Amino acid sequence: MDHSALSGAAGRGELVAWFQPQIDLASGRVVAAEALARWQHPQSGLVPPTDFIPVAEESGAIHEIGEFMLEQGCALAAELDDVEISVNVSPVQLTRSDFASRVIAAFERHGLRRGQLSVEITEGRPVLDLPDAVAQLERVRDSGVGVSLDDFGSGFASLKQLNALPFTELKIDQSLIRNDTEETWTRLASIVAIVRQRGMRIVAEGIETREQYERVRDADCDRGQGYFIGMPMPRSEFLEYLRANVRTALPAIGAVARRALLRAGIRNLEDAATHTRSDVRALRGIGPATMARLDTALAAASLAFSA
Repeated sequence: MDHSALSGAAGRGELVAWFQPQIDLASGRVVAAEALARWQHPQSGLVPPTDFIPVAEESGAIHEIGEFMLEQGCALAAELDDVEISVNVSPVQLTRSDFASRVIAAFERHGLRRGQLSVEITEGRPVLDLPDAVAQLERVRDSGVGVSLDDFGSGFASLKQLNALPFTELKIDQSLIRNDTEETWTRLASIVAIVRQRGMRIVAEGIETREQYERVRDADCDRGQGYFIGMPMPRSEFLEYLRANVRTALPAIGAVARRALLRAGIRNLEDAATHTRSDVRALRGIGPATMARLDTALAAASLAFSA
């Protein structure tokens, strides 16, 4: 691929931001999205990031792409208010002395609050100047922007990086999620235990089946992302996806009752409304007090148990 073709692509309107949803695994609500760059090449058509990001990192065009994606992510986060947007950051971008200042400026310019924006450190290249990267990412984190380690379990994303950099979130690589063996799930449980000790959020990537969804939920991951939940899509389609996937959280109930509902696939009030009242009442751990709270919450949301 011609390196020069990427230079100025954002200014020419050739770059577009697509978004892939993330859900809260406990409630099923869409709570975040990852912003993903796409290049609409005038001759070659839509070019996937796996083809042009390595070229951009080599040529230096990654800085221009990163600025464009940061702006797109901040703009959508400001519009949605309650959906966190994550923007990918190459280790190459961390070599710029003003990286943190640029992220913080965009965050503040769009009037974002803590929890509305995060940056994902991708694993394509190692972090070269570790002390400077730590200092920059600490500034970003302290401003209210989350810092995520992407693709943990592959490439350069390792325990060494996890221990060295100021992350607030870890994303488990899809290779671990899709390798459905007991050894893999044991390793996943170990990773979750380590990350929990650090007080970090855990996102499982690459979920493609209901079984994988249930396994990562039961493994105590916080969020999920993958084709089973939603594919990357243009901004307009993502907004439509959000409107079609509104989910209302369950009311405050006891831990035993909540686990019983989750085992039955009831993560939110919309899920509850697909079950009959007698079926829910028959679940072990569901008593009259829980049913009363569910009845009240369903009514308030203009929902009801299935007939």
